[in-house]
Amino acid sequence: MLILDQVHAGYNSSEVLHGIDLQLQEGEVVTLLGRNGMGKTTTINCIIGLLETRSGSIEFNGVRLDLIASYQIARMGVGLVPENRRIFPNLTVTENLMVAAANYSDSASPWTLERIFRLFPRLQERHRHYGNQLSGGEQQMLAIGRALMINPRLLILDEATEGLAPLICNEIWNVIRQLKQQRQSILIVDKNLNTLLSIADRYYLMEKGEVVAQGLATDLASDNAMQARYLGV
Repeated sequence: MLILDQVHAGYNSSEVLHGIDLQLQEGEVVTLLGRNGMGKTTTINCIIGLLETRSGSIEFNGVRLDLIASYQIARMGVGLVPENRRIFPNLTVTENLMVAAANYSDSASPWTLERIFRLFPRLQERHRHYGNQLSGGEQQMLAIGRALMINPRLLILDEATEGLAPLICNEIWNVIRQLKQQRQSILIVDKNLNTLLSIADRYYLMEKGEVVAQGLATDLASDNAMQARYLGV
């Protein structure tokens, strides 16, 4: 479904990505791991068209994403839950969800407002509240719900549970498990390693803008030496 082939990218005169190779099959959950500043968000920004690549290619279902605009990428069915959520503060919960409503994947059972409210009952309770009146956890639920409302073929989550209370984290992880059971294709970045590796099928490990390891999530979960070398504080 998604293929990154020798992707180089950066900001101004600084190169951040040095030949990234990554693949994601339909129905897979793949995690992108690494310490802060290693290029994970930059990789995501290239996939969704917010940052131009300098060389290499990015393909999604056979279409070159690196040659089209970000809005076209969204219309192909790539949904993003960004690191800072970016919900609309002056729109209500319902309006935040409906502004993204589309069925870009031509799903026979598309995500609707009602389905999102069943997934996140708290959003239904707060459906008339504005985005800036929500807690951080509620904003994250809303950001996930909004991304699902485009009925994405691929869902990308950047720091899915960062800074959230443990109870909220558990709720979001349970939702991600449900999405996996529904065979939603997911690319996810998060620091909650134990939970993440219990959900993901495969991992890519980044250091200084390069992929230094990849494999089955279950293998990394049992490799304490690898975790300490590349992910330890």
